[in-house]
Amino acid sequence: MLSENTDRTTISKLTEFLKSKSKPFLITVNILLLIFVGLVDYVTGYEIGVSLFYLIPISFGAWFGGRIPSIILSFLSVLTIIATDFLAGKEYPHLFIEIWSLLMHLGFFVVYAVVLSLVKADMDKHMRLVEELQKALGEVKQLSGILHICASCKKIRDDEGYWKQIEPYITSHSEAQFSHGICPECLKKLYPELSESVSGKDVEKIETR
Repeated sequence: MLSENTDRTTISKLTEFLKSKSKPFLITVNILLLIFVGLVDYVTGYEIGVSLFYLIPISFGAWFGGRIPSIILSFLSVLTIIATDFLAGKEYPHLFIEIWSLLMHLGFFVVYAVVLSLVKADMDKHMRLVEELQKALGEVKQLSGILHICASCKKIRDDEGYWKQIEPYITSHSEAQFSHGICPECLKKLYPELSESVSGKDVEKIETR
């Protein structure tokens, strides 16, 4: 389990390192990978198939470059296969079969490149959504803990020791907004001449911001 976590950390660090590099650097690395695979293909000879190794530069291009670079690398990989087979002295008694085989290689490489680039684009989109969600959650204001409130005037003591009105305190510590009105009991106490002529529903309409 520890080894697996270490491997993931190493891969993550390597990925972040490559993401921070410029496009010319990534292109150079990609070309070197393709040349290395081509040399392996040439040394092993055309009798031993190493076509799967060409997926290494194609994967690199799809992951760090996107769809178009990976498709270009698919074509370059097929051209490299042709060049290494020719230099290794391969003969072509059945040209149609050889062309068909190369087209199958090209089709497989292109499909693989497109699928991998789409997976990478979807992962990037998911990561952006996660980052935006985390940012939004970080900006949400939420009241928690014990609030020190005066038993008489109902002011609240903040973290700095100052006493504030309850409305501005709650507004500054949450997303709540206040709409002021007057309840029936206070209406009778403060405006007894109006309390007899105003019903409960009418009281609810007497609101000011």
